[in-house]
Amino acid sequence: MPSIVTANDLRSGAVVYLTGAGGWVCDLPHATVVDGADALKGLEALALASVERNEVTAVYAFDVRLVEGLPEPVSVRERIRAAHAPTV
Repeated sequence: MPSIVTANDLRSGAVVYLTGAGGWVCDLPHATVVDGADALKGLEALALASVERNEVTAVYAFDVRLVEGLPEPVSVRERIRAAHAPTV
C-alpha cells in the first residue's frame, strides 16, 4: 500500500509531510508518496536526518490511497491531522 511519512515541526508543532527532496510541507498533496518497503526506507532515512537536525519530532509513516491522483489517508486519525483540525 502507498505510504507517506509525517512528523510534527519541532518549533511550531504543526503537522508536516516529507518530500522526496528531504523537505517538509504542511499540505498532504505536496508530500511524496512511496510504494514498497525499499522506497519507504529511503524516505525514513531522510526523516531521521531531520530529527537529528532538530527540525521535526514524532516521525512515522502511514498508509494512503490515491484518489484521482491525490493521496488520501486511510485512517481517520490521519484524515483529521491532514485537515489540521483540532480534536478538543
